[in-house]
Amino acid sequence: MKLFIGLGFLFVNQVCNVQATSIKMDFLPLANVRTDPVLNPTCLSDHVHTFYGVNASLRPETKYEDMRNAKGNSGNVEENKSLYWHPTIYMYDPDSGKYTIAPIGFASAYYVFRTGQVTAFPNGFQMIATGKNQKANAEAGCVDPSPCRRANCNAPNHAFFPRTACSELEMEITFPSCWNGVNLTSPNGMDHVAYSVENDEVDDVLGACPSSHPVRIPHVELFFRIFDYKGGAYVFSDFEQTPHADYFSGWNETFLQSVLDTCQNPSMESGPDSWCENFLTFRDAPKIAEDDLIMQKLANLQPDPPLDTLATVTSELVDKVQIIPSGKCTGTIIDVGSPSP
Repeated sequence: MKLFIGLGFLFVNQVCNVQATSIKMDFLPLANVRTDPVLNPTCLSDHVHTFYGVNASLRPETKYEDMRNAKGNSGNVEENKSLYWHPTIYMYDPDSGKYTIAPIGFASAYYVFRTGQVTAFPNGFQMIATGKNQKANAEAGCVDPSPCRRANCNAPNHAFFPRTACSELEMEITFPSCWNGVNLTSPNGMDHVAYSVENDEVDDVLGACPSSHPVRIPHVELFFRIFDYKGGAYVFSDFEQTPHADYFSGWNETFLQSVLDTCQNPSMESGPDSWCENFLTFRDAPKIAEDDLIMQKLANLQPDPPLDTLATVTSELVDKVQIIPSGKCTGTIIDVGSPSP
């Protein structure tokens, strides 16, 4: 299978003539569950999220220490014990009224930075990117568009999801790359971070941070992809017209800083073929440019047994449902008891 990385191509081509380094890390989905450790650390969240990264419990109270101590990862970098998540994507069937989770092929996180000029995420750092902010560059690219391939293609107009079928729908969102230098998070997950004062992706990597948020952190773009996108009605679990994404850093700050200070690569070429592989432990090494076997390689790296959030977080069903579970701090969290001394 030939994997399209068109939006990634666009981004890297834009930056090919500037001094920047990048790291590409890939993930399979870890789980779909109605939690959000950034915004709702004591109860179930408002809507279902798709998580990628370290094999932590994904319970609301998940902490940095839990991520560092977790075994297994849905991603391909040993040292990256972070979590990334976005609202789960559903395919809606107008005939049955049923919502079915659209399978994500794989996701990628691109870290882009100027070597020696960026501050590592502090331990436990959190942030949110919202597509409602134009600088988040929330976009979806339809590869090989064709007529809808579903029995019922009726679908309301949606700002993000195309009605047409696509061999691949590649989606992206960009996180802020400037920090106030003080807070690990904020009540809305956004006030302690900001985008650079410039307006495009190239300048967000290289441009000035606002005086209110003077500390440059890595520019992070999250890509996620649906292969064999059938067209018709698709929705996010929160029914918004644009996505948002959360980031919870599980890096060891000292280790990440050493990578940001020392790794340099000719990263912005015609594809995502830069990894800092001499500084990070890639579980799917050796790395290959335009690798057609990314998903197969990632499949061999997944936690075994897989994370079972129905047994450890909440028993509510989130797939093939008539109503998508929702409602901040509604529903029941499974009591897993206190750990043995």
